[in-house]
Amino acid sequence: MLLKKLKVDYFGKFSKREINLKPGINIIYGENEAGKSTLHAFIKGMLFGIERLRGRGAASKEDVYSRYLPWDYPGAYKGQMDIKVKDKFYRLQRSFHANNRSFTIINLETGRELKLKEGHISELIPGLTESSFCNTISIEQLKAQTDTELASQVRNYITNLSIAKSKEVNVEKAVRILKEKKKALESIPYDSQIKDLSKEIEEGIEKEEKIDALTTQLRQLEKEWANLNMQLNKPKSDKHQKEEELMGKLPVILEKYNIYNNLSEEYSSLKKQAEELKDKIAEWEDEAKGVFALKDSIYEAQMLSSKCEEYLKKLHKIYNKDEEESKNIKKIGLIYIAIPIVMSLFTYLVTKSLMTGALLFLLLLIIGGAFYIYTLNKYKNILLDNQRKENEIKERYLESETRINSILEKYQVASVQKLVQKQEEYLKLSVSIEHSKELLSNLNERIKELEDRCDQLHDTIMLYMRSFISEEELTYEAIERLSDVINTKINETEKKQSQIKSKLDECNLKIEKIKWELSLMEDNEVELNKNKEQHKYLIQKQKENDMEIAAINMALDTIGELSVEIHDSFGRDLDKAVSKIISGVTDGKYRDIKIDEKLNIKMGWKDNYIILDRLSAGTIDQVYFALRLAVADLLLGKNTMPLLLDDTFALYDDSRLKALLTQIKDRPQVLIFTCQKRERIFLKELNIPFNYIKI
Repeated sequence: MLLKKLKVDYFGKFSKREINLKPGINIIYGENEAGKSTLHAFIKGMLFGIERLRGRGAASKEDVYSRYLPWDYPGAYKGQMDIKVKDKFYRLQRSFHANNRSFTIINLETGRELKLKEGHISELIPGLTESSFCNTISIEQLKAQTDTELASQVRNYITNLSIAKSKEVNVEKAVRILKEKKKALESIPYDSQIKDLSKEIEEGIEKEEKIDALTTQLRQLEKEWANLNMQLNKPKSDKHQKEEELMGKLPVILEKYNIYNNLSEEYSSLKKQAEELKDKIAEWEDEAKGVFALKDSIYEAQMLSSKCEEYLKKLHKIYNKDEEESKNIKKIGLIYIAIPIVMSLFTYLVTKSLMTGALLFLLLLIIGGAFYIYTLNKYKNILLDNQRKENEIKERYLESETRINSILEKYQVASVQKLVQKQEEYLKLSVSIEHSKELLSNLNERIKELEDRCDQLHDTIMLYMRSFISEEELTYEAIERLSDVINTKINETEKKQSQIKSKLDECNLKIEKIKWELSLMEDNEVELNKNKEQHKYLIQKQKENDMEIAAINMALDTIGELSVEIHDSFGRDLDKAVSKIISGVTDGKYRDIKIDEKLNIKMGWKDNYIILDRLSAGTIDQVYFALRLAVADLLLGKNTMPLLLDDTFALYDDSRLKALLTQIKDRPQVLIFTCQKRERIFLKELNIPFNYIKI
């Protein structure tokens, strides 16, 4: 696989950023906090996704999701990455946001989306998992050491290839399945099941004996029950049967007597109500006789009241007209005085003659006075005419007012409105009279109905009573005597029947109990035979189970015995691969390295093997680096994956760094994330081509 292009939409501090990568060595240079680790995390996230931690892990140092979540546009938390796998080009598209998580792979040549069953990159690149990525081709600063999961993957790979002759067959999984199968077989409780079945078989035999005893007892009880039932249902004589039927009607007769009493009380009450209502209607009819005369008086009073209002309007109009004429006379007088004065002054100003102005003033004053006197006389005539009309209107108003007061006094009310209200009261009274007459008619009908019903009930009760006692009147005491006589006869009959029924019920209860016990055991014979067959079957299955467990133990022992031989065979290849890399880096100082099945490492030094922890930190880091490269080639294929180095060479001196760069120059692709400049300088010194990217 080769990485071709990184397109970071929104991830950490990057937005809308594209980075083109080339085969061979790519140096991605940036100062501290420039975003090198962010790009490294982006590549890993594009391959495997980023899970959001919950609980205590959220927002911690381990929470990669929250660390690189964009602040400004959290919904655009996504990116793209173009890769080359074998001879085909693909584009990985991934949305990291927890609420819109998605992952697609597009074939750039056909434009079609690859259908992933589980949505993992390993479906496109076999063997590439997040664990193998972190433990092999992705190396961070001071983190070259691998974890135990890588050892398990290597051990499983070697075992598979040796035993199954194919790295696709998972022998470790087969061992796990065998152990799980053995555990499942051992957990089957055959002993307890056989013991329980033996106990159930013994109980079933005891139940069969009990069933025989209960069946005999049931036949005896059924014979006794038939005799009692015959006594209880013995036919009765016609006379006795007729008497029982009559006695059975006692509750109905008592109910009819209660109804008779209630109806009699209702009859008396309604009779009294009818008499009272009849008297009340007569009283209301006398009171309502004056309603028609009142109607005419109301009409007359309303007409007179309307005329009074009209007279008042006319008087108000006359008063306004007199006042307006008076104002006009005053205005005319002022005009007749003002005109001579103005004309005299104008003449004097024009002629400059006082005599001419005075004569003109006197002439105009005389003429104006004559006109004023004429106008004044005309106004007096109008006033006299208005006075006459006013007196006539007042006289008519007083006549109407007097008539209205006479009508109000007659009916003893204060206003015409009260008079109308009195008419409404009379009308309501008329309605009440009609309603009361209708109610009286209904009462009389109900009284007649009650009378007929009481007579009918009386005859029915007396006829029934004479069948048992002699009575002439229907009284409470007679009904009490009737009840006592009938109840005594009923109690005697019921006592005899009750004794038989009690015995019958007791017998029936015993029968039902036995039947219930038998019903509980009706499947006993079938269940007993079934348990016997199951007991035989479990004995056979227990033997087969023991044989299968023995076979599994043999298989596990065989695989275990082969594990040492397997590691000795493939482990030597891994030792040689790591030794070759570390020898080149250390200039031949360390040439012999031994790695066990748990990836524990020992270094050959002067005919001794030294534990790796006793060497310098730089050497340890270089050894684990070499181990990662060797395991990557083993698990993922030789020289098939890019190598990601994030400030990995902090503990390397110049000579070992140059040696390492020479070692990795032939790998298909290497991404070196660094804040140092010496990698670039050394590559130039060594004439090793590289692609330089500054962020």
